[in-house]
Amino acid sequence: MKGLVKNITITLLLMFLTASVAGFLLDRPILISYAYSESMTPTINKGDLFFINPLSRTGDVGDIIVFHRRDGWTVHRIFAVSENGYLTKGDNNVATDQQDGIYPPVKPSDVAGKVITLSGHPLVIRGGGAFIESMRKRLTSVYAVVIFLILGAFLTFSGGGKKRSHSKRRKFIRVRARTLYAVLSVGIIAGFIFVTVASWGTLAFTYSSTLAGGQKEGWYLPGSSFERNLTVKNSAVYPFYYFVGEKGEGAEITNARAFKLGGGSFHNVTVDVKVPADTRIYRVEVAVRSYPAILPGNLVAALYGANPYLPLVAYSAELALVLLAFYRLADIADGDVLRIRTRRRSLLSKLMGDG
Repeated sequence: MKGLVKNITITLLLMFLTASVAGFLLDRPILISYAYSESMTPTINKGDLFFINPLSRTGDVGDIIVFHRRDGWTVHRIFAVSENGYLTKGDNNVATDQQDGIYPPVKPSDVAGKVITLSGHPLVIRGGGAFIESMRKRLTSVYAVVIFLILGAFLTFSGGGKKRSHSKRRKFIRVRARTLYAVLSVGIIAGFIFVTVASWGTLAFTYSSTLAGGQKEGWYLPGSSFERNLTVKNSAVYPFYYFVGEKGEGAEITNARAFKLGGGSFHNVTVDVKVPADTRIYRVEVAVRSYPAILPGNLVAALYGANPYLPLVAYSAELALVLLAFYRLADIADGDVLRIRTRRRSLLSKLMGDG
């Protein structure tokens, strides 16, 4: 019975870890999320963790759904259903999201899932999201993925094997060769993801919309337009694929948005800017993302077109295959490589009630 409970617990934990990693890569909530405003108070308070059924993408009046709008992911209740989609409203808001045309009706394709409820009340963990937010401020999303992957690998590959007597199990904690290799492999893959994402950046410049346009550099008349060249340089030795895109409105890239650069080479990105009528200082930003040229460029471009994080999945799969091949060719033994003497039970054993 204890073994069954342990297997169920580990399975649920791995499902949670997988959902967390998938949510990070796809930039969307999968199974859990949390409220970052008071719009659903008191049903879901700010900082509360709630659970999502990702298989339920449609709903009726009164259902609470998680959906995407132009300023991010939101959890609100369906107030009405129209021909164009759902009209939504936070329980603590006076008006619907669509009143006065602030937001368009929510389409089913924009829905990530329906909030799981019990007896009409959402299943929430009070303050659980606030804890996650505090951890997020201390750890970047990439660091969190690294921790989740390593923990998942350890739980996955450390099980099994022959049972030892109770007295021996209390004396030593044994780490197997395959467990150590799995953790190191996950560390390599996670390190690659971290380095790749850390290399992403933004090229930016500022200008002024002013009636005194032309009198100083960077001053332009309202309603006019100008071009600016931004340089992308590959400082590495190995070639990389680069993808660029505007952040915000008022600027447009007029030349290639995707290109390959060899080591030490550079490329000029031409940005056409239309100066707004409002007189103030503006900032133009161009997002730059790069990927090592170790996969076909067409594949990377196709995945990037769907989501900037999807190419990382393909790179991770390629690394995993290489590491798995090395594991097989090297014939890594299943014996213990690390033995830690202890008189106390492991934390997992305590949680499961072993010994």
